[in-house]
Amino acid sequence: MSLMLSINYFIFSIFFTLFVLEVGIALIMLLKYEKYKDSFKRFLMPLWEVTGTFAIFYIVNLEAVVPSLLILIGTIFVVPLLVAAIFFILRNAFLAYSEYMSDKISEKRYLHVYAIATIIVAFIVISVLDSGISGIAINASSYSINLLMMFVNPFNILMFLGIALLAVFIAAVFFRIREYKLFSILSAVLGVIAIAIAVHSSLNYLFDSAFSVGLPYLLGLLALLAVSLFMHYNDSKYAKYIALLWFFLAVNFFGFMQGPYILGGAVNTNDYVATGAMAFYINAVTIIGGAILAASLIYMFYISYMKKAPKTKSNY
Repeated sequence: MSLMLSINYFIFSIFFTLFVLEVGIALIMLLKYEKYKDSFKRFLMPLWEVTGTFAIFYIVNLEAVVPSLLILIGTIFVVPLLVAAIFFILRNAFLAYSEYMSDKISEKRYLHVYAIATIIVAFIVISVLDSGISGIAINASSYSINLLMMFVNPFNILMFLGIALLAVFIAAVFFRIREYKLFSILSAVLGVIAIAIAVHSSLNYLFDSAFSVGLPYLLGLLALLAVSLFMHYNDSKYAKYIALLWFFLAVNFFGFMQGPYILGGAVNTNDYVATGAMAFYINAVTIIGGAILAASLIYMFYISYMKKAPKTKSNY
């Protein structure tokens, strides 16, 4: 994989890790709203902005890195991505509305709309990613796609189920939800198994790569997951950092085993990467812009989550 594609996938991994955390929050919110709403809302209000920022950064960078490939991607996936954008706007709006609701019933309704819209966005986005990776339902020569097949096929269903289970695990660990401890551990194990089955059934080249050239990295990931599960079981406050790091590295591992091929290995993205002087400027702008973005977001997290914590405690 080229340097530009590697940087682009690094950005995507950050976005996807944050987004999966939101999906986990949405799923648990539908099950246990009253008990965890205050903890969730304290993190959600800044988090959705961070997730959206990295999503935009990824898309803009992707357009710069593989401009000619976007003609194919944009034409094929324009309909599902537009639908996802509608639900993305809807979820952001209802999350904002919930902040101004004085009565608990309206607040609960708005947050449930936010949660449902988030899950719908996740399903559409994951379906698009799965179809782009596997080539299922896509006819690249005619720039067309079978939307029903894109959503309803064993590979996509297993991948979405696996990611949803991992999302519950990540959120449960992050917020130290004790009552879901055993369920969240089981979710992590079943999520990994579901994704492994999906990859083995539809992407043999990726599965083989993971157990050959990628074996040391794979074993390291499994060891880190075991550490995360153990720390979560023992209610360690550091478990959430290990869990987020593990998921981020797992997304990167998947990308590097899959890359640079998409559409089931039929298209090599290296053939579409911008070259020459443009490549240098793209890398420079991405690295500098990414550093500024990361510094700004770290400061925002500090202001939103860490600096306020002592004030909250002092009021009791």
